[in-house]
Amino acid sequence: MFKGNKSNSFTGAVVLIISAFVNLYSTAAFSLSATSESNSAFFIKKQSVKIQAKHGDPNALYLLAKKYRDGKGVPRNIDKSMSYFSEAANKGFAPAQIDLGQMYTNEVGVGQDYEKAYYWFKKAADQNYASAQFNVANLYRTGRGIKVNEDLAFLYYEKSAKSGFVKAQYNLAIMYLNGMGVEKNLAKVAYWYEKAANNGFAMAQYHLANMYSNGEGIDKDLNRALSWYTAASDAGVKDAYDAKIALEGILEKTNKNQATVSEDEKSVLDSEFALQP
Repeated sequence: MFKGNKSNSFTGAVVLIISAFVNLYSTAAFSLSATSESNSAFFIKKQSVKIQAKHGDPNALYLLAKKYRDGKGVPRNIDKSMSYFSEAANKGFAPAQIDLGQMYTNEVGVGQDYEKAYYWFKKAADQNYASAQFNVANLYRTGRGIKVNEDLAFLYYEKSAKSGFVKAQYNLAIMYLNGMGVEKNLAKVAYWYEKAANNGFAMAQYHLANMYSNGEGIDKDLNRALSWYTAASDAGVKDAYDAKIALEGILEKTNKNQATVSEDEKSVLDSEFALQP
């Protein structure tokens, strides 16, 4: 919500809120689906995948691992899933390394083990997988499975963010906001919020709107602020909706005042140039 200062001006009306980090661990995305295929074609593909897996093909091993983990097309079997994930991961297949790390993180069929999660996320991160770099950064920042290291957390968020990974862009903005692993820089905060906002990340849209409202790290622009509040509000951010309503009221009042001033100026000009009797 907006809070006015003693002069009731809009300056400082919106307080720049320190954002919460995104801690969700992201997985890779490979799939085997019959959505656009006939049942017979899908059956043939499944048989082909099993044959390839028997010959050690890492992508086939990975697909089977996901099927057994999710129980899609086969009875759910976490032990088989872990076995296939591990075989593919040990062959250096980054998507399997990421999913294996996530299973250790989220206790999917195994006990939670952040050290093993870090091990596998790091393997994939070193192959320049953005989601893995994001996961490694989270672990360095929180000290799970590895000693807290804000410098390395920043480094991995930055790598992931530059590859276009939206959650990393958002978290990188917060690192700049709080001076974690890097010198505090509001211009960089605004830059990375805007990157994430343009990629549809609602909380980035909301915090970017706050920065435009206050002129914090970016030129003050109430119309852009309203646009981003609207986007975040449409995505379900309640605080953005409240700020949007308040800002609309302020802009409406400002526009009315400007219209009144224009009419007064016009009246003065009319009187100056009126024909004298």
